[in-house]
Amino acid sequence: MLGTRVMGRAGKLEEVIQPQTFEDAHPRSLSAQYGLNALPFHVELSHRPRPCRYLLLGCIDPGSPSAVTMLINWRTLGFSPEELRLLEGAPILVRTGRRSFYSTIISSDRTFLRYDPGCLEAVDERGQAALRLVAHRLIGGSPETHHWRRGDILIIDNWRFLHGRGPSDQDSGRRLARILINA
Repeated sequence: MLGTRVMGRAGKLEEVIQPQTFEDAHPRSLSAQYGLNALPFHVELSHRPRPCRYLLLGCIDPGSPSAVTMLINWRTLGFSPEELRLLEGAPILVRTGRRSFYSTIISSDRTFLRYDPGCLEAVDERGQAALRLVAHRLIGGSPETHHWRRGDILIIDNWRFLHGRGPSDQDSGRRLARILINA
């Protein structure tokens, strides 16, 4: 009812995700950069021309100790009209291998924010300022924290909320089912 499922990075409509060490992670993933440390706030599928609208996460096993999921609404980060214009106009390169493309952090109609420190790169000084601005606001934001229990389901509006993961222990057993949905 939410929309159409889209394939994730592994080319599957339904994926099981779990914390990965640096060595075990996909080379272009956030886990390859952060490993079992906390994953920074990001928008799922920021490396695609239009990120998926919804992200459905279901807890298969919360793991022990459990790694939390953090959520923050980008519209609560207090961007001024001038800052919003910067985020709409500053060019950034979205790295996706052979299909890299240029974009901005906020879509021209302001329906979604594109942010993933693993795949975005500033093209010029304005792009650097825009990326710094978002990173700074996320640090000062007030995220909601979800502590997983087996069977929990979260449906995240990926155009409105960024999400991140708290640190995890190796072999904690944390496993989440992930489905990506276009509206």
